[in-house]
Amino acid sequence: MISQETIQEAIQRLVKAYNPLIIYFYGPYGWGTPDDDDDLNILLIIESSNEKAHKRGYKAFDALFGLEIPSRVIVFTKEEFDMSSQDITSPTHEIKNKGKIVYARP
Repeated sequence: MISQETIQEAIQRLVKAYNPLIIYFYGPYGWGTPDDDDDLNILLIIESSNEKAHKRGYKAFDALFGLEIPSRVIVFTKEEFDMSSQDITSPTHEIKNKGKIVYARP
């Protein structure tokens, strides 16, 4: 499993890189059932972006470089997340309702 210290470092690096509104963990780390083979699945919500959605995660790759953790990062704008999470068939709906908020901007 990924150590708590490494997880905290990952969160700090993502906050520095994105200044997100919220960071969720989902999947095993979000649901509370991680084991040695699980990725750290992260969803960031940012205020806005002119970047295409599929390119927003590149900054996360750079921010997490060197931590040597398996991770998957998705970055939504607040508007995108709010719209998507209203659809009960959307993964974002499940993340919003069952995911673990690990950071919220004060």
